[in-house]
Amino acid sequence: MAILANTRLAYCSFVVPDLDAAVQFFTTWLGFDILSEEGPVQSDSDDRITRQYAMPERATGRSSLLGLGGQQIQLREWVVYGQGLNPLRESTVPGCSIAVRVAHFDATLEQLKQIPRMRLLEINREAGFVYCFTPFGIQLQLLRDDMGV
Repeated sequence: MAILANTRLAYCSFVVPDLDAAVQFFTTWLGFDILSEEGPVQSDSDDRITRQYAMPERATGRSSLLGLGGQQIQLREWVVYGQGLNPLRESTVPGCSIAVRVAHFDATLEQLKQIPRMRLLEINREAGFVYCFTPFGIQLQLLRDDMGV
């Protein structure tokens, strides 16, 4: 039985070079609605950005969750002090991620820890999510199913 057998896709996340321009394009030309906005997210006195998002600790990010016809995408913009806007290519890890909702969050985490070369970042229990990297390098975000988006 697959570990994530009782999951459903929440959204896909993409790093964009200019969040405002990307949101304007998706809402104006493609008809998406803005569902939520977050940011700026940054590390103040700790390395939360590195532990939870796999970004350099001097990064600042903001994002918008967009929806259309029951489908959702997240657009994220990163700025790294001394390196400028989005120092990563849009297609690099952690440039893109796939978010999935899991019904049994803690049990799923324990199962994922058994997979060789699976890398889990710090768990944000308050917000109900964790980012992790598959053995082949794709970044996943697991969302506790009762948290909503």
